[in-house]
Amino acid sequence: MPPLWMMFAGVSAVIAIIAEIANRRRNNRKDINNVGFMPWSSIAAMALLTFGISLAFGFGFIEAG
Repeated sequence: MPPLWMMFAGVSAVIAIIAEIANRRRNNRKDINNVGFMPWSSIAAMALLTFGISLAFGFGFIEAG
């Protein structure tokens, strides 16, 4: 079983990819008034931050404790 930090990194990478796809779909929508309510760019940024920190912990660049 992979380390827990690597699993967090994988999940956050998937969330970041989904958020970027949703953000691209929002930017290319046909009805300009049909915006939605999800802040996809903020979700993608937080997921990428979580991805980077999880990788740093997973590879041992940062010690937990």
